[in-house]
Amino acid sequence: MKPAIWAEIHRLHEIEHLSDRQIAIEVGCSRYKVQRALQLHQPPLANSSPQREKLIDPFRDRIAQILAKYPSLSAVRIQEKIAKPEGDSLGYQGGITQLRLYLKSVRPKNQRVYQDAHYEPGEAMQIDWGDVGPLQIGNANRKVSVFVAVLCHSRMIYIEFTLSQRKNEFYRCIVNAIKFFGGSPKKIIFDNLKAAVVSGSGRDAVLHPEFAALCGTYYMEPIACQARDPESKGRVENGVRYVKRNALAGRDEELQAWDDYRHLAIDWRDNIANIRIHDRHGQKPIVRFEQEKLALRTLPRMGYNTDEMLLTEARSTAQIEFDCNRYSVPPKVARRTVTVVANADTIRILHEGVPVAEHRRSYGKRESIIDSQHRIDALQLRRRQNATDLEKNFGALGKEAREFQLALSKRPVRPAVHLKRIVALVNLYGRETVLQAMRLAIEYQTIDAAYVEAIVLQERRKASLPSPMPLLPKRKDLIQLELDIPDPSRYDRVIEDEETDDQSQA
Repeated sequence: MKPAIWAEIHRLHEIEHLSDRQIAIEVGCSRYKVQRALQLHQPPLANSSPQREKLIDPFRDRIAQILAKYPSLSAVRIQEKIAKPEGDSLGYQGGITQLRLYLKSVRPKNQRVYQDAHYEPGEAMQIDWGDVGPLQIGNANRKVSVFVAVLCHSRMIYIEFTLSQRKNEFYRCIVNAIKFFGGSPKKIIFDNLKAAVVSGSGRDAVLHPEFAALCGTYYMEPIACQARDPESKGRVENGVRYVKRNALAGRDEELQAWDDYRHLAIDWRDNIANIRIHDRHGQKPIVRFEQEKLALRTLPRMGYNTDEMLLTEARSTAQIEFDCNRYSVPPKVARRTVTVVANADTIRILHEGVPVAEHRRSYGKRESIIDSQHRIDALQLRRRQNATDLEKNFGALGKEAREFQLALSKRPVRPAVHLKRIVALVNLYGRETVLQAMRLAIEYQTIDAAYVEAIVLQERRKASLPSPMPLLPKRKDLIQLELDIPDPSRYDRVIEDEETDDQSQA
């Protein structure tokens, strides 16, 4: 019987003067329980109800003997031993679940005891990754991660969101964290990451050569934790949890685009995380950092290059493929080997050490990033184009070209004829001159290639520019030339004139 029920029964009996039947109705119990409660002059204990004997109870002594001899024996093996009959008594007939619960209550708990580590200013920095969740970028579903770095003394934190946990991304985040702190600590503590550890763990860890080079560049001692021992870097583990519970929790509506994550990392880091009162030492991390930054090592003049580099062959379509996207290159390097240099924001393409293209990095998938100048170069190189390709590539000349092409498509003419003529003008007079002429043609609503050519010639005459020499006709055009029939009498007249001159001189 619960103490609360006993108290209510006594109150109804002594104060309300109700009968046993009325009390049973009010409390919702039997009259027998009411009578038993009135017989008790002291409230019953909370656990005073009699315990039903369990099937495991008669075998506790045998289990104790087995555990004394075999402390780590499994529950299945213990069940096999106590299930055997012993003397006149039957063996254990209960289930394995009841046995496991009992073993859990009697086995000694061998829990690890941790020592609170103390770090001097500038002594160590702990780093780790955290999984955030998916994000839709264009037509791709990308996985967002957060890199967290914590200075162990001041608890100053640096975070950066990324779309992968690849090696170069990991190195880039470490360098960015060191630059944010304004110096490097003596030690860097990290987990058993593939980008840092090739094999082994802890003291037996074999470091990745590039990671060892990074640590050497900034004079940091690499310390790898033992496998499955996250407590050895508890400061950054707490930092990752803090990011998830404070920076990310409840912000689903705010984090709809990739730039939202980038802005959140800076705003939350500077305006919340590093200016809060830390529970452990009762100070703001930014205040304790004023002392720690004096102990950090000055950054070297030449930092570690974290750009991702790879050799690839440009496609016949004058494009290279990187991270599931295609980027355009000048047509002159098509089918040639180029070097792709990628950082967090840009993609640079080099041919024989010379930069030939640069693009803003796209984090979608299966996208084509085309430089309009590369399309123009391809347009000029392709002398024989069909009408479809010509119309598709003509807009790469510029905004005026697209407007002119749109207006031309609404007229009852063959667009390809006019577009080919304008492309020939671009080859002859240059892109800017022809675009200016198309702009005037659109303004005066005279959509015609001949009118564009007339404007070009008129503007050149105003500027006193010489007209370029006309190109020689092609061989097939020479065949179609019409020549006058020769007149032999002209030669006779020339001879007669020469003889007359000789006689007059004589």
